[in-house]
Amino acid sequence: MCFILFSYPVSSDCDIDHLFPSPNSIHLILEFNCHANAFILLWDLRNLTAPILALDRGYFLNWSPDGNWFLFRHIDTNQIILITADGATQVVLEKLPFGTYNATFTLDGKQIIYAASQGLGFGSEMGSLDLAENSLMVQKQFTDQVVAFPSWSPNGDQLAYVLLADNNIPYTIGELWLDAGSDEKDVLLAEVDAGRGYPPVWSPDGKSIGYVQRENPLSLQADYLTNALHSNLYQVDAASHEIAALTTFTETLVYDPVWQPDGSQLAFTAGDAIWLVEPGQSPIRLTETGIARHPAWITLPESNP
Repeated sequence: MCFILFSYPVSSDCDIDHLFPSPNSIHLILEFNCHANAFILLWDLRNLTAPILALDRGYFLNWSPDGNWFLFRHIDTNQIILITADGATQVVLEKLPFGTYNATFTLDGKQIIYAASQGLGFGSEMGSLDLAENSLMVQKQFTDQVVAFPSWSPNGDQLAYVLLADNNIPYTIGELWLDAGSDEKDVLLAEVDAGRGYPPVWSPDGKSIGYVQRENPLSLQADYLTNALHSNLYQVDAASHEIAALTTFTETLVYDPVWQPDGSQLAFTAGDAIWLVEPGQSPIRLTETGIARHPAWITLPESNP
């Protein structure tokens, strides 16, 4: 069963690029990608009459684990801003290095893991910012690669991230790596599509990671055109490192995997439609082609009908 949660008018040159529900199911962020702009709208799911905050010229990064804060990157100033979920308080994280483009909270919400680069040809780094002490620590440096999408396992014990070549090809094949902590060496898990903004997604039980794999690696068009990608979803076991295909589409753009909170299924976009797949089973299409993209699992607050 489908129903309209709410509607909001936007100009014809804008598309909703992502939906980001807060972990506590109280707020929802809509991210828009327009011809010459990018902006977000913050909604309270208990009262959907109007957005409570609009932020222009930037994009959402991550929610804090408790859902009380989120991170926003301003494109023009290159600043990362820490914002309360009600939009009332905004703090510029000046300690983060210039060129920070990804950031996520640790499980306890006390630190931020960031990825940053000074530009093409300068490599990249990943580090942490202690919010209480306002102290920065560089943890990994990559001289010839760009690091992206640091992503904690649900229990906070392991960190997945993506590496891609530091060159001027916008869309390429990257590497999915796993940092298991302690003194163990980081492990290369799989090849992934890189540059289009598809992060790895941990299963809720922390046992596996879902990702987008490029199926036309020799296509020059796919190196430069977003929609020229042919892809599928795969899953890698974090312990055994075994890989299994979740979908087997042909010549189709498959992306945006998001786990159901109980870990039984993933929703995703394929061919401009929303699909659902249970690992090991055939996917099921939920919407007609061309009317829906970018799924998100939302639990509505009890006060909302």
